[in-house]
Amino acid sequence: MTKILIVSERFWPEGSGGTLATHLITRLLAECSDFKLTIVTGTPNPTKINRVSFVIDRAFKISNKPMRWLYFLNPSVKKRYKRLMKKFDIIYIPYGYPLIPLAKELNKRVIVHLHDYQPIAYNSTIMHNQRNGLVYDIKTELAYELLEHNNIKRAIAGSLLVPITMLCRTWVSEADIIICVSRRQAEIISNRAPQLAHKIRVVYNPLPETPPIEEKLENPTFTYTGGGSYVKGFHIFIQASLNVLKQGNSASFMLVGEFRHQHINLLKKLNHTHTYVLLGYIPHEDALRLYSKSHAVLVPSICEEPLPYVVMEAMAMGTIPVASRIGGIPEIVKGTYAERMMFTPGDPEEMADKMGEVSSLPKDRLVDIGCQLRETVLKRFGRETVKWQLLKAFEV
Repeated sequence: MTKILIVSERFWPEGSGGTLATHLITRLLAECSDFKLTIVTGTPNPTKINRVSFVIDRAFKISNKPMRWLYFLNPSVKKRYKRLMKKFDIIYIPYGYPLIPLAKELNKRVIVHLHDYQPIAYNSTIMHNQRNGLVYDIKTELAYELLEHNNIKRAIAGSLLVPITMLCRTWVSEADIIICVSRRQAEIISNRAPQLAHKIRVVYNPLPETPPIEEKLENPTFTYTGGGSYVKGFHIFIQASLNVLKQGNSASFMLVGEFRHQHINLLKKLNHTHTYVLLGYIPHEDALRLYSKSHAVLVPSICEEPLPYVVMEAMAMGTIPVASRIGGIPEIVKGTYAERMMFTPGDPEEMADKMGEVSSLPKDRLVDIGCQLRETVLKRFGRETVKWQLLKAFEV
């Protein structure tokens, strides 16, 4: 029996797409009777999985990245993790890169699964058309923290800490296999860190189980799930939605995610006819049902999303994603009607045009398109397909 230790700083239901993917992948691996799985995580109440043991280490919850990394470089902590790792054959690390050198000291096989861009970006995010080089990385980090978190202290600290990304890259380079979740993510990482390229394998994330598809709402309804995030394109969404309304289209907008006071106040000013419905955070399954009832799900990201679940899930729920042509999105929608609905990142006018096209579709046409989208995404990201690719990457 092969014993696998999974290191994930956070685990579902905490986090977002990356932790959801780790949860689903763990479930797939747990189906293999030849595997015995243990997860070490900082999440105090992780979603339990049959035949999987959990070890909780709250040190993974240290919010400051440099302090968290330093903790795991402490000699006494390293000694404790060495004792733990000795019991396992494979160390699988979606999140927790400081432990990679320790595993290699024990001659363990290490598989790193990248769900973001931590080895090449301090904030784990690559912006659209971001230029390469340390000076540009520092400028981007400064702008990111100001625009995303509106925090000058974080902006200054983050820009000063950009060089420590090289340490993360060094750790990841010691892995035996590096799994990327899309060809686009693999391309970006290979270009910016060529020393990692020969170890990279591309394995798409699996789809979660989805509830039954529901009937579309009568009035054209668009769901946006990026909260007030700048990189998720909140400002693009606002401009595009206003353009749609100016064109005389009747539409409702469902807004999901975290919004700061400034965003809420803006929406109140715009919401004379109750066009914008602010839902905030909602349970994952409720979000899936909302996708199903919507005419389209809006994804105006201006960052290189590796493989956004919101696009995959919208299609699985029979709904058109109107999304930026960025990151792994073209790989998800390739060959479907949704491919026509992509728009240039950062272009609200083009986005509004795509939304207008969706608004004009008869309901029966929406249903037909939705069935085709669902069929494609279930085949492309089905459990057995992903499971086979994972086992191949694990070389078992």
